[in-house]
Amino acid sequence: MKLVRTVKLQLECSPAEFNNTVELYTQAFNTVCAVGWADKDFNGVSLHHKTYRKVSELLPSQLKISSRMKATEALKSVRKKPEAACPVSKRSSVRYDARSYNVMFDKNIVSLLTTEGRKKFGIKVPEYFKKYLAWRRTTADLFIRGNKVFLHIVFEKEVESPKLTGEVTGIDRGINKIAVTSENRFYSGKECKCITHKYRRLRSKLQACGTRSAKRHLKELSRKENRYRADVNHGVSKSIISETAPGTVLVLEDLSSVRHNRKLNKKMRTLLYNWSFFQLQEFLTYKAQEKGIAVEYVDARFTSQKCSVCGHVSRSNRTSQAQFRCRKCGLTLNADINASRNIRQNYLAAICGKGSGDVNRPIVADAEALYPQDN
Repeated sequence: MKLVRTVKLQLECSPAEFNNTVELYTQAFNTVCAVGWADKDFNGVSLHHKTYRKVSELLPSQLKISSRMKATEALKSVRKKPEAACPVSKRSSVRYDARSYNVMFDKNIVSLLTTEGRKKFGIKVPEYFKKYLAWRRTTADLFIRGNKVFLHIVFEKEVESPKLTGEVTGIDRGINKIAVTSENRFYSGKECKCITHKYRRLRSKLQACGTRSAKRHLKELSRKENRYRADVNHGVSKSIISETAPGTVLVLEDLSSVRHNRKLNKKMRTLLYNWSFFQLQEFLTYKAQEKGIAVEYVDARFTSQKCSVCGHVSRSNRTSQAQFRCRKCGLTLNADINASRNIRQNYLAAICGKGSGDVNRPIVADAEALYPQDN
């Protein structure tokens, strides 16, 4: 199994050093995207032949290749999306490979290829990231953020696949509760919802104002909110992983299509698009890999409507947002706990694992003993 980590380094230079390189790289990226989109061509080799001469006039060889590869990936990522449009970048990050950059960590120096040739810059390596420097270094992306230049370097390491112990934990992700596990662990999202609502109201006022100062504050507000969400998700994922034993399987719902429902009202759409479920998923995955924990996914359909004891599925089982009451067997349970147990059981049923039969247990008199009510 391969572990992948990204190390973020700040370069000791001015963004002006890269203005020409970034501008021409963005132009090359947009050129390849425009040709590929117009011709409905998403093949990297074909696009290379079609755009080689145009892009060669802009960039050195290695940057020309990476811009074409990056554009091809962007085209492939949007072609199957509903109402997709041709990818266009205002200021693209610059991707480097082994031939276009080098890092000397012992001297804190990085060498980067630019349109003016090779240049060397000083770097700052945060203490936290030094543990990854012994891993194998692969590609890097250069970003300009305000008056700072950052280089995101990807490191890889081969490790053994987790040795599973047979333990399985289901995790239900939500808005009111960020995460609820089948082991009766609750991670509340109440504070996060309040902060998000506060930022939304402030954003609305700033957008109505429309001044230059308001626009500047909007950018800072967006960065501040993103940092807050990342901090919350880091805290939740770290807590879940710390309470999970190595060899356990964490099971999540596949929520990749959760935002494709066009029948939702405006309020629900706003909540969904402010729900950072994918970021939590990513944080859980990489933290789990480091500890030898596996992460698997199951279909999200009916997990909130199905009884985790008798398997009866009905919308009327959800008496409220927080409460679940089965119309067939009478089980009363916290709705998120019930969903997390359904997620666990769906996974066990899929692999025919031990305990998978609980989902259709015919005798429900002992339901309270098996699944005590949670408040």
